[in-house]
Amino acid sequence: MLKTYENITLLIKSKGFTRKEFAQNLINLQPNVNRLSETPTLSTIYGYLNGRINIPIDLIPFMAEVLDVTEQELFDTSSKTRKKCFKYFLQNASKDELEYFNNFINSQIHNNINYGKVMMNTKSTNEKIEKFTELLKYAPIDFIDNVLIKLEKYENLKNLDF
Repeated sequence: MLKTYENITLLIKSKGFTRKEFAQNLINLQPNVNRLSETPTLSTIYGYLNGRINIPIDLIPFMAEVLDVTEQELFDTSSKTRKKCFKYFLQNASKDELEYFNNFINSQIHNNINYGKVMMNTKSTNEKIEKFTELLKYAPIDFIDNVLIKLEKYENLKNLDF
């Protein structure tokens, strides 16, 4: 398991920030994190990111905000941990939160799986698979690679253990 500062560094890269941009965005939020209520300096933030200085717990929500991630993601982004978070959320969510979550998931599925409605509604699953397989020979390799990636993501969703 990676250390927290290593996870944060990976998230910074994955979000397309440089360390300096991340640090400046963090400073712009003006987090007051020590007993003197001072905003950390650029060099202090670099110390956090290098693991030389422990990250104060008060700073975690601000770092998560800059990276647009949950606080938990700063510590661990493993599939096992995400599943635990989903399980906790689903077990403890209000009815409104569950409806929001359901609508969000449905919109993601709708936006990411743009099947032709006519084809989906008029043919059996086997017919659709056969037609898809038949048409694959006309697809460019980049398209096939993207389809494979997307299908593997759906396979992973199927394996979520609630």
